[in-house]
Parts: sequence; structure tokens; C-alpha cells
Amino acid sequence: MTFAAALLTASAAKAQQAEQTLQTQEGYSYFLPKTVLRLSVLVEKTTVTPGELCIYADRYLKKSDAAQEKDVRYKIVSVSIATEAERDTARHFILLADAKHSINHAEINRNGILTAVNTSGKAEKEFVPFVPWKKPAPKDPRQFMNQEILAAASKAKMAELTAHEIYDIRDSRNELTRGQADFMPKDGEQMRLMLQQLDNQEQALLQMFCGTTVCDTLQSVIRYVPTGDVTDRVLFRFSEKLGMLDADDLAGTPYYINIKNLQDQMPAPETPLDNTKPSKDDIGLRVVLPGKARATITTLPIDNGGLSATPYEFWAAQFGTLHNLSGDLFSKKIRTELTLEPTTGAVEKIETELIKK
Repeated sequence: MTFAAALLTASAAKAQQAEQTLQTQEGYSYFLPKTVLRLSVLVEKTTVTPGELCIYADRYLKKSDAAQEKDVRYKIVSVSIATEAERDTARHFILLADAKHSINHAEINRNGILTAVNTSGKAEKEFVPFVPWKKPAPKDPRQFMNQEILAAASKAKMAELTAHEIYDIRDSRNELTRGQADFMPKDGEQMRLMLQQLDNQEQALLQMFCGTTVCDTLQSVIRYVPTGDVTDRVLFRFSEKLGMLDADDLAGTPYYINIKNLQDQMPAPETPLDNTKPSKDDIGLRVVLPGKARATITTLPIDNGGLSATPYEFWAAQFGTLHNLSGDLFSKKIRTELTLEPTTGAVEKIETELIKK
């Protein structure tokens, strides 16, 4: 046998051996979850834009508080907390599915997390971002100006004529409501439409002096993975002038997160999943008995009188304990359906049924 032939024979033997090894270890590769805190911060953004004729607002309309410069302000409306899951790369296992066990299906979600065996898994609740209401298009004041106002040679003259037009609109409204107009509406609906048209004209022309105020609601989503007790860790910063800022941006006021592991305050669980060591019939099936924790958000350190929002208590996979489910549950004589909670990896439902021959 030549050297080349011997090399090919050895390669074929190794390939056959690798294929046999793969067949004996075939199964489902999966991860257990790590629980993530998802904070949704709703921020109201108020933008004040001065009118083109703002400097004449006090002279002609006696509005001394009309904005003279553009101003943008931010205010936190609410902070809500929820949980979601990501794969825990430190908890990666392979669920064996060989001829000795009655495992014909394992459901693994898009994050690679095991959610069910021999049945359909529970879908993790999808995060729905905040969608603000669609605001009406702003009115263009020039659409309500007559030819004389548009042809004014200066801003001062335009302001004078526009103010006169506003007062004329108000006089017309008063005449309608008093029944003294030259052309009175025939019914209540026509009256409503005429008054609405006068209001629209006045509001549009007033924008030339008083400007506009626009409010928008923005959502910022922050994801935080708790790993243990945390006291007064800066989660983000907020500025009335700049809005949401990163935790290391000193231009804003810090908001702190506090995590308290409550596992030591819980009674010992009564659970059959008390075997953390591999059993004699280990098929690589692991579940989690999650631990409880509490999260709070504060604007000042706790030791300095920080006031917090309502504490949020949650179950976390990483604060719990890992447990092994024996392959005896999936013997050829028993059909077992197992459903896991996708956010914590806990057993949500387990049903067994004897297989009749």
C-alpha cells in the first residue's frame, strides 16, 4: 500500500469514527436564560418656538410673556420596569435525544433558550415600543393673512395689521354669539362651523406673536443585567435641557439603581428538583429554580434621603439554583411534556403519561 493510499484509509477511518461519535451524542444544543431588567423611561419634550413678530406682542396684544427665544425642555413622565431574557453563555448544555429516551422534540427560541420538550413552548412576551399619537399638522399663519398684511413693507407694519385682523376676528365672533352679525347662520351646525373657522384664524395669526409650543413624548429603553446586590449604581443621567444622558455624562442629574437579592429571605422551597448533581441517567436536561430580587430607582443615594419609585420585585434565573432532571422522566415507557418559563428557565408545567404498548 502506498503512503497516499494509507493516508486516505486513515482519513476515512477517522471520518467514520467522528460520524459514529456524532450519532451517539446527537441532541439539542441549548442555553438557559439570564434575566434582564428592561427600563422604559417616558420623557416629555416641550419645544417653544417664538413667533416672527414676538417683539411686538406686548405692544399690540398686551402679552408680556410671549417667548423671545427658542427653548427646549425635558421632563420624565414615568419609569417602568419589566423583565426579559438573554442567553446565559455560562449555562450551555446538550439535551440528548437517543433511542433510549422518548424525546422527539425540543423547542428552542431565537435566543437559543430551551422553552419546552415534547410540546410547544411558551413565547416570551414581545416588547412593544411606545408609539405617540400623530399630531395634526401645524397651521401656516400666512394662509390666513390678507393681501395688505402680506404686502407690508416692514415687520412693524405687518405686526400692526395682523393685530388689527385679530381684533376684527374677535369682533366677528362676538357679533355671531350675540346674534348681531349681518349674516347669521341658519342652524346650530352652521354656527359651530363658523365659530370654529374664526377660532382657527385667530390661533394661526396669534402664532406670529406668541409662537408655538409643541409637546412630544419620547421613550428611552435601558437594559440592565443584575448579577448581585447593588447599591446606588448610576444607571443613567437626565438633564432638563438635554434630556436622557449616558451614566458617565456629568451634564445631567444621576439616577441610581439598587438591587437586593431576596433569596436569603425566602423559605426553603418544597420541590422535587433537589438533585443538582448529574443522575445515573443524565441526558443533559437542566432547569432553574429562580431566585427573587428587588429593584428600585432613585434620584439621590439611599443614604442621602433618596426617594425611590415603587420597588419592583422579580424572579431572576441568575439568582437561583441549577437543577438536573433525570432521563428517567423520558424513558421509553413514559412520555413527558415539559414547559419552561422563557425568562427564568423555571419549570412551568410538567405532565407525564405511560406509553401503552
